[in-house]
Amino acid sequence: MDYDLAEPNAASLAESLRAFSYELPTAIADLVDNSITAKANRVWVDFHWDGANSVIVVTDDGSGMNEKELVAAMRPGSQSPLERREPHDLGRFGLGLKTASFSQCRRVTVRSKSTRRGWATRCWDHDHISKVNAWQLLRSGDTNAEPFFERLTNLESGTAVVWQNLDRLVATQVTDDSKAQQVFLQRADAVRRHLAMVFHQLMSGNKRVTILLNENIVEPWDPFLAREPATQILPESKLTLRGECVEVQPYILPHHSKLSKSKHDEAGGLNGWNAHQGFYVYRNRRLLVAGEWLGFGWAKEEHYKLARIRVEIPNELDHDWGIDVTKSRARPPISLRDELRSIGERARKEARRVYTYRGARLAPRAEQERMLLWEPIARHNKTFYRLNRDHPLLRQALAQSSDRPALNALSTPCGRDGSISPYFYQCERGTQFSSRSV
Repeated sequence: MDYDLAEPNAASLAESLRAFSYELPTAIADLVDNSITAKANRVWVDFHWDGANSVIVVTDDGSGMNEKELVAAMRPGSQSPLERREPHDLGRFGLGLKTASFSQCRRVTVRSKSTRRGWATRCWDHDHISKVNAWQLLRSGDTNAEPFFERLTNLESGTAVVWQNLDRLVATQVTDDSKAQQVFLQRADAVRRHLAMVFHQLMSGNKRVTILLNENIVEPWDPFLAREPATQILPESKLTLRGECVEVQPYILPHHSKLSKSKHDEAGGLNGWNAHQGFYVYRNRRLLVAGEWLGFGWAKEEHYKLARIRVEIPNELDHDWGIDVTKSRARPPISLRDELRSIGERARKEARRVYTYRGARLAPRAEQERMLLWEPIARHNKTFYRLNRDHPLLRQALAQSSDRPALNALSTPCGRDGSISPYFYQCERGTQFSSRSV
């Protein structure tokens, strides 16, 4: 074969890799992905303010790596995206650790220890790469990084990633610049909220991971309000692509009158109610897309803000869904678009109905079909119960009773003046009782 070996210029390519469209929260989420793939139970994210010398550290108690494994992990493109991954693997391109780190800092040092072969350290320093114009992976980090590995020394196994020279975040700011420090802390809070959203499923359940930011546990943010009695859970759909299952579960969130102010504000998420409507695409329970209409041409309008649809895909379908390096974008395969559009249209129609009609029944359709005698209705964080006028027994009683006004009052929640009927039972949200006890 007749060819030229056109190796990339190390200094130029290293700087180009910094141009990946990572925001700080998505970059840190990429590091947390590695920790979860390494079966970590706890992940610590620490922001240390010191002006231009500020540092961000991500430490986990996962399985760790030996020296050979660490060198492989530090190599850009360490794995082909075409390779088959383990079902729990949150990676894809073999670039996450490097590109996420390069996008935020000029020096990243990784130390890992395993119970099998001790610990190892490697460092990518952009200033050194520019100076020597070669991909020289340093075997030791800057001495100033040593204090930030202290947590790792107390763990049986795990990995710590230290970001120094945060030129994209703190530049040349001085330590006593209170305004710059406040911005730094605000960025940390944005990271907390992003992690709470992206990993909320992985932080819940029996085998959950605990994420701490500056020693405070990150509480998961559930975009679907699944535990709220006024949330409607529409029928689930299981779509098939190349023999793999794609689960689609629509949720219709409650009207704001059925939520407390604090719960309503919390459910608005990072960007508010309107921004968070749409499809939520998950891969191995890790959120990739947080509220998009996936190119169906639907605007994010007020009337549809209560529609949120969970889509769960396996990592074998990454290519089909166009998952990008930053794991923040996805596009549905052509073969599934019609079905997803139909599911989206039904959810939007139901969301508009609930938005327009405040007195929507709390019971899901499946429960309505059971013809409950007592119907729950939520108002201002309270739950009331009234007799279901459509129930066959009540309809028969109304038809046969000589005291129809009394029966009508019993099944009517409010008088003409808006007051609650004396026959209308009330309880705190979450209280359970039977028709017999009432």
